[in-house]
Amino acid sequence: MPKGKVLNLSKYRVLEFLKKNLFSIIGFAFLTVGVILGLSLFDDFKIIPEYLNGYFSSYIGYRNSSGFFAVSFKSFLSSLYLFLIIYVFGTTIFGVVTVPICVTLFGFFYGAAVAFLYSEYALKGVAFNAMIFLPSNLILLLFIIFASRYAMIFSLDIAKLTLPNGISGDLSLQFKEYSLRILVLTLGGLLAALIDGLTSSGLLKFFEF
Repeated sequence: MPKGKVLNLSKYRVLEFLKKNLFSIIGFAFLTVGVILGLSLFDDFKIIPEYLNGYFSSYIGYRNSSGFFAVSFKSFLSSLYLFLIIYVFGTTIFGVVTVPICVTLFGFFYGAAVAFLYSEYALKGVAFNAMIFLPSNLILLLFIIFASRYAMIFSLDIAKLTLPNGISGDLSLQFKEYSLRILVLTLGGLLAALIDGLTSSGLLKFFEF
């Protein structure tokens, strides 16, 4: 096969991949921006370290006094709130804008939390993040990106219907598919919660704050 044709095919595949996964890439990009902003700005505003100090006091205290199932259940409920926020915004014409903003805020919180751990507890904070805080949150944020993809797509479909030349479709069927997809993705929150319960009950005893 001629070299030019190989390059054209490769370019076509890259473009097809980007087109197919555009909203996932957008979600990942906004999450990354949020994490970077959180890491960079967490101590620029007094309220953020104060809030995170209270958050981790509650986070660690609850896990020290609760078992695997209690931690997993509470963690799953918390993850449901995040999926619910994404889901609700996805049902509006503004979701294509508000969903990325939400993902950025989720990323900001995680980045600020990690920066707080490193700043406050140094190497102990690094180990705590790697062994306890990161694993469950990494899985949760990954599934949040997938949920944001479907939310942005559905929001865009709604927005298209409001245009003068918008093509009418069976929005009720699309809504059912959208709802089912988000419901399935919440299982990622369940997986993250189980990992949270497992790491907290098994590893938190090695940390003293």
